[in-house]
Amino acid sequence: MTKGKENVYYGSSEREEIFMPFYNFGCSRQISAANYIYYADGCPHPDRVMEEHDFVYMINGQWEILQNEDTIQAGNDDVFILHAGQHHFGRKNCTPGTRTIYFHISCASKDSYSCNTAAPDGALLPSLIHCGNFPRVKLLFQELTSIWHSPSPNKMKKTDAVFTLLLLELEDCCTQNSCAQDGLLTQALAITAQNPQMFYKTAELAIQLGVCGKTLNQRFRENYGKTFYQYQVEEKIHQVQQFLLDYPDSKLQAVALNFGFYDEFHLNKTFKKYTGMPPGLYRKAVAGSAGRDMSPGGTLTCTETGA
Repeated sequence: MTKGKENVYYGSSEREEIFMPFYNFGCSRQISAANYIYYADGCPHPDRVMEEHDFVYMINGQWEILQNEDTIQAGNDDVFILHAGQHHFGRKNCTPGTRTIYFHISCASKDSYSCNTAAPDGALLPSLIHCGNFPRVKLLFQELTSIWHSPSPNKMKKTDAVFTLLLLELEDCCTQNSCAQDGLLTQALAITAQNPQMFYKTAELAIQLGVCGKTLNQRFRENYGKTFYQYQVEEKIHQVQQFLLDYPDSKLQAVALNFGFYDEFHLNKTFKKYTGMPPGLYRKAVAGSAGRDMSPGGTLTCTETGA
């Protein structure tokens, strides 16, 4: 087994061939559970053998998990995959404050835990994948979680489509495809993530990164189909939604300051533009749905107006 920050994981170094799990593209699958989890005090991973695959994205934290005889050391922006039918468990607590996104998804008939032949109809993926340079992976985990919580009649079709996209993106992570990496995007996303209380103007962040605003927007359009400003606003709205779930009694003025809005009126206007309802009504809707995800299905259309 190869350790360190290379995306080759499964199999013993004594073997002549490296075997990895295989996941079939374009198959009809069902997600039985998908959520964000926060481990305030830390805990070991459950000891179990599942009939489904367990995909986990580490938002932050450190966690050691064992799958059969292999040890997985997962950290920030890592994905670990616990294959159906395999014994996985933890002996150590994850670090306090660890946050993850996970989903449990059904198997396809061609899925295999031990495969050494690449095929065009699926992806060979190790159990541990480092995704720090591939921000789309996290977005796809978030999208699958939102789809699972939604009442859409097309839920299964959406799940199949987005899961296939995720497998392809994870393949890019493993091959470290230079075309898929973008150091400028990585820096921009890191700066905004580390400073949630800031609302960056495009020109302001571009200067900090040593490029012009046009270049920054071009990179975001190429990777996300939207400008930096639009991406930033959507991320902030998602963060506010999660904050309202975690702190249902928080005052909107404090929430606005936490996420870089001028005041509660700026937050209220922007939030309503994206979700279709003001934060107060959203909070009531969430409470009435017993904690179910209320992520919007629409797309925010916004322009940069000094925020």
